[in-house]
Formats: sequence, C-alpha cells, structure tokens
Amino acid sequence: MADLKEPQQRSIGAFSADDAQALADHPDIVSTVPSPTGRTELRGREATKEYNQSWFSAFPDARTTILNEVIVGDYIVQEGTFEGTNTGTWKSVAGDMPATGNRVKGQYCQVAKVRDGLIVSSNLYFDQIELLTQLGLMPVPAKARV
Repeated sequence: MADLKEPQQRSIGAFSADDAQALADHPDIVSTVPSPTGRTELRGREATKEYNQSWFSAFPDARTTILNEVIVGDYIVQEGTFEGTNTGTWKSVAGDMPATGNRVKGQYCQVAKVRDGLIVSSNLYFDQIELLTQLGLMPVPAKARV
C-alpha cells in the first residue's frame, strides 16, 4: 500500500509547492476534471501541466488538505479541501476569468489509479457552483422551499 501512497503524496507536495512540472511527471496520465462545458479530459504531461498552472496562476496561495483516504487494489481515493485566494487570472476552457480577490474553500474528491509507481489516471470532482459562487461569479443559489 505504501507504494500507492507515494506518488499521490508527491503530487500533493508538488501542488502545495506550485510545481506544475512535478505534477506532470506522470507521462501517460489521463485525467478528467470538472469544467464549464462538462468534464474535460487531459492527456499527458503538457495538458496536466497547463491545467495545474492555471490554478496556480489564479490561486497563488492555494493549499489542499487531505481529510480521508482509501486504498483499494490499484486505486487511491482522497477526499480533501482546497482553499486559496483568487488574485490572478484563471484560464479555463470557457475563457479567461479575471481575478476577484475572493478567498474560496471547498471540498473535492480525487480517484487515482497507480501503476509502477506512477499515476496513470486521475478523476477529480468538486462543486463548481460552490466555487463560482464564492468567487462572486454566480449568484447564491436559492434555497429550496419545503
């Protein structure tokens, strides 16, 4: 099990260090991530590096904290929190979003498959509406009436 945790721990450390290059050191990785157009697939080093760099540029003080972790077979599932202040432009498939100066905090879940000490697939999930609302880019959703 320790060999499965090691590449994921390297990735968390690289994210905390704003090191997009280190996060891209999984050459054959295929990832899916939330995007305004649905789920976006990232293939290989350059796509991974570009995606993570967009977060580092938008949230230079970003940090993640792992809350729970489950390892089964070749998979490691992590539930955590992301927090940071949006002080830079956020580049996405929907276009560039200017900095809002708002601080955000939200939960995420990541499911990664590890083979031979490298992450070969990664699926990231987070609440986009919560994030965009905290950034002030979306109105606060109305509460349901019971």
